[in-house]
Amino acid sequence: MDLATDFAPFQERVFAALLRSTRTASQISSEDLSFQRSLNPTLYKTLDLQSVRLLELANSILKISTSSTDLETPDLQNEETIDEKWRAVVDVVDQLLEKADASLDEFTGVIKKLSPSQQERGASLSKTTNSAQFPSVYNFGPSKIPKPQLQFKRAPDNANTASFKPLLQSKPHAVVPLTSSPASNGDAAQSHPYEVEISSSKYPPSVYRESPPQQYLPFESTTATFVDTLDGVHTMLAELKQAKEIAVDLEHHDAHSYQGIVCLMQISTREKDWIVDTLKPWREELRVLNEVFADPNILKVLHGSTMDIIWLQRDLGLYVVGLFDTFHASVALQYQKKSLKFLLEKFVNFRAEKQYQMADWRLRPLLPGMFDYARSDTHYLLYIYDHVRNDLLTNSNPNENLIDYVLLRSKEEALQRYERPTYNALTGEGPGGWYDALLKSSALFSKEQFAVFRAVHQWRDQIARSEDEGVQYVLSKQSLFRIANSMPLDQPSLLKAASPVSPIVRIRASELVQVIKEAKIAGATGPEMRDILRPKQTAIETPVTPEEPPVTTDSAMVAKAEVSQFWGSTLQNTEIPVPSSHALLASTEASLLSLPLPTTSIKVSDTSTLLVKKAPVKLATPVQAPSPKPTPSNEIFTVKQFGAPKKRKVTPTQAAIPAGATSEDENDGTSSDEATSSSSSSSSESEEEKPPVKKRKTALGDKKASARNTDSDSTPFDYAAAESVLHPKRTDIKGPYPSRSQPHFNPYTKSLNAPSGARKPKKAPDGKSFTFRR
Repeated sequence: MDLATDFAPFQERVFAALLRSTRTASQISSEDLSFQRSLNPTLYKTLDLQSVRLLELANSILKISTSSTDLETPDLQNEETIDEKWRAVVDVVDQLLEKADASLDEFTGVIKKLSPSQQERGASLSKTTNSAQFPSVYNFGPSKIPKPQLQFKRAPDNANTASFKPLLQSKPHAVVPLTSSPASNGDAAQSHPYEVEISSSKYPPSVYRESPPQQYLPFESTTATFVDTLDGVHTMLAELKQAKEIAVDLEHHDAHSYQGIVCLMQISTREKDWIVDTLKPWREELRVLNEVFADPNILKVLHGSTMDIIWLQRDLGLYVVGLFDTFHASVALQYQKKSLKFLLEKFVNFRAEKQYQMADWRLRPLLPGMFDYARSDTHYLLYIYDHVRNDLLTNSNPNENLIDYVLLRSKEEALQRYERPTYNALTGEGPGGWYDALLKSSALFSKEQFAVFRAVHQWRDQIARSEDEGVQYVLSKQSLFRIANSMPLDQPSLLKAASPVSPIVRIRASELVQVIKEAKIAGATGPEMRDILRPKQTAIETPVTPEEPPVTTDSAMVAKAEVSQFWGSTLQNTEIPVPSSHALLASTEASLLSLPLPTTSIKVSDTSTLLVKKAPVKLATPVQAPSPKPTPSNEIFTVKQFGAPKKRKVTPTQAAIPAGATSEDENDGTSSDEATSSSSSSSSESEEEKPPVKKRKTALGDKKASARNTDSDSTPFDYAAAESVLHPKRTDIKGPYPSRSQPHFNPYTKSLNAPSGARKPKKAPDGKSFTFRR
């Protein structure tokens, strides 16, 4: 069949046949087949024959579809097995659609197909890197773009956990030769190969001199040179040696690589831009660029170089001497934002196409938008450097040199050293381990859930290493926590918890379910999550009392913040003591010690209950008030000797009222005439010494004044002759029935004289609002 002429009619016939079959199947399924089977035996046999025939066709199609893959062929024996193995059928269909999509991309030229030699190299890589511990499923991974790391002369070895050995074979601009450095001797604790050169380097004088910014070349009328050959690298190197400043940036990819790979390197001078393809098999030959990167006389300008420094030495063997990081300059100048996008808009008025920030930079050839985006990162960077350098010099002073601050932080960035990602599966410590992930989350796992989390985390790391895939692509962090919470024990539940499911998890679902089952059983007798995540304990001896031994606690229990978010600075001067097991504390003291309340002055009515001192609150031996001396029963005493302090402050015109005396409001039984006569002499004596005050309307004031003057002369009060408070005598009551007019004792009389409370605020009625005018 000629594809150019016969494919369209053939496609129409196939679609028409599928449409008729679907329509007929829908009509048949809408009928009551069970009822028809019971009435017509011929129909019964015909339906069974057709069912067997359709099952045989489905099994043949599934067998052919999985012949070139590692998928397990589902065996459909009857109608019931279709529901049981429907997930496996869907996996086969998904695999066919992925292959069709990749084939269409190869046919249209979006991606390039690997040559047979590259495929053989990929197969050998899978055999060498995959052992019994790391079984392999894919040769090229689930991505539509073939893995470029299969072409490298030095294949990635993710199973190697030894210390990283630098890729250097020579050391340009060396102060200390490479042969005498610890790194060259295979020392486990390897030092930075250019540590001495970076630490002792001196920046060019132009860094400390303010000068007008040099204008950049127009972006539209210029272009960058794409370097994808070794000859192009040497040509570029010759021109870079003539420059005084260069700008450098990298484009990185880690979604389909365990360690990640540098895909592009952008370099710009004042006159020219280059984009270097770092996915070539000879990528390690880029070490020759150390003749420029390690030259202290050439300034290297980068923005946010933390990861760029790591990637350069890991993949390309490049080290930067003379780094100027514009990110730290933005921090020193306290810019509103510190990103390169903000600097481009601030100084250049250029907005980068950020939709390419998360692009797959392994794509070859690069799309025009990706090429321009990569070039813009360094094309304007030297011009931005001129501006921030001038701002640093302008804002510096003798006490604060901003230039020196930025250069010091830049040297610290350049002194970083790459280490292989590894972690202890038992303790979870190390880069990418589960310990930090749990510590930063709010999850509270049981023993079984904690064991499942650790086991699935370790399984994800092993699969990512063996397949050279990113751990987040194999199983996302959110899916990892969901699996630990639900602990699925069958494939459908697992795929639901791991949604969205990656192809690796879908194919290895049975293996992951087995890992979960074993971890759940082992976790029943395993450690608690809180025991593993608890910080290291340090024994602290807390003295209690001289009679008791010290109490040993751990630092996690006694640690506290300097300032409480709830109580503020109250806790700074408050010491929480350890209560004695032999002392019986009063309820007032116990409540104050249990709550770190602000310190206040406390007034008590009895010194025998005074157990708490003023702040800082410290537990001590309870203060025992001196007990009064025993007095004979017939001895006359005054209340003033041992009585409590006055509850309220009296005015100068008022005299002390003896204990036991009551006011007229309390019905003390004293007539107003008697009170007036008894206070006449005292009031005349005090008129010459005290300012005149408004007289009381009732006779109570005169009575109190007389009583206080009497008390001031220290006249003993005779309690035996005192009138009864509960049964006062009223001589002024007249009538035929004086007993009925006898008043009763009311203890709440004075409560009516208390000050009134705050008024209740007026509540606005529903549906109304208040309008205010400025």
